Amino acid sequence: MQTNTLIRMYLKEHVDICSQFPVSETANLLDILVDTYNRGGRVFCFGNGGGASIADHFTSDLAIHPFISEDKTAPRELRRLQVICLNNSLSILTRLGNDMGYENIFIEQLKSYSLTCNDVVIAFSGSGNSENIIRALSYAQGFEAVTVLIGGRDGGRAKVLADICILVPGTSQFPGQVGKNDNCFNIEDFQGSIGHMITGLMKEALQ
Repeated sequence: MQTNTLIRMYLKEHVDICSQFPVSETANLLDILVDTYNRGGRVFCFGNGGGASIADHFTSDLAIHPFISEDKTAPRELRRLQVICLNNSLSILTRLGNDMGYENIFIEQLKSYSLTCNDVVIAFSGSGNSENIIRALSYAQGFEAVTVLIGGRDGGRAKVLADICILVPGTSQFPGQVGKNDNCFNIEDFQGSIGHMITGLMKEALQ
């Protein structure tokens, strides 16, 4: 298949996803985060692979962007939201992975924070089936923290552990995201977009 045709296919898949996009679920996440801010709660983000970088990006956006001026020259006179990414320390991740197993790299970090019902725990996962994702969400549930899955496909095992489940719809025929990787590029693209939407909406909500 010609390159131009494949590029158009990829873009059309995005258009199709937009037509089915989970708008209400995304709006629900904003409401939860505003409530978390008002209660003085914290937001914890994590993921594997591409989801790890998206979690890091979302953390930096949500922690800073709503609290500075539009021209980025001055802080807004607002209390900040505490947002923590569990992917940021390579030494912690490799220490836990080596000593306690990769399946425990997120749950063991959460144990350091004394979770409460005012906190939100957000997992970025394509399949929703990674054991480290499952263990972390299940642990957070035990403290009645709000659990969130931003993923795709059918949500996997994590879906039943999430109070809010935002799933990127659709399937793909584009090279690199077929078979077990079905729709992975599109899922990650829209995970990033969801993060940007929430960041901008949060800034608007704190006007």
